[in-house]
Amino acid sequence: MQTVRDIMQSDVIGVRKGTSCRELVEILDEEGISGAPVLDTDDRVLGVVSRTDVLRMIASEPEIDAGEEFWEILGRDATGEADDPAAYYLSPESAALFLPASQAIRADVIQDTPVEEIMTPVAFDVDSGMTIPELARFLVQGRIHRALVIDAGKLAGIVTAFDVLRAVAAESSAEEPSAGPVEA
Repeated sequence: MQTVRDIMQSDVIGVRKGTSCRELVEILDEEGISGAPVLDTDDRVLGVVSRTDVLRMIASEPEIDAGEEFWEILGRDATGEADDPAAYYLSPESAALFLPASQAIRADVIQDTPVEEIMTPVAFDVDSGMTIPELARFLVQGRIHRALVIDAGKLAGIVTAFDVLRAVAAESSAEEPSAGPVEA
């Protein structure tokens, strides 16, 4: 039976304590991942941080006033009246969703906030010898998407719900009989 060791990703992309949320988002984008462990200078795991944590932080910031510049871009005056009929497709309430470049999400918040302020300080970890069904139950019961693989107190890898799906799919396709020649 397959174990976590068989499906885990051992090349883990982590971020250091003190990394800004802006740097985190850039790393996640470059690597095509949704989260990463936060490590101290001795490579000890402090927690896990994800895109969702960044979104929660941004969502808790006070709403940004779009101002007159926003309405000018949409072809409306400061009261929201449209000069162009096409501008009616956006309501004045949508101003918080579409901001001109000069009023993007407060750059200082995402730039100045270190990842340890928004991370989940508890990292869900598993042993590399855990079986795939045990891992699946662990992920479902914890309602989590990823678990860190810790061996001898050190970060050895990461395993995600997608890794479990990939393993199950590979196993089920290996069990299907091959379509060989048919004798008459």
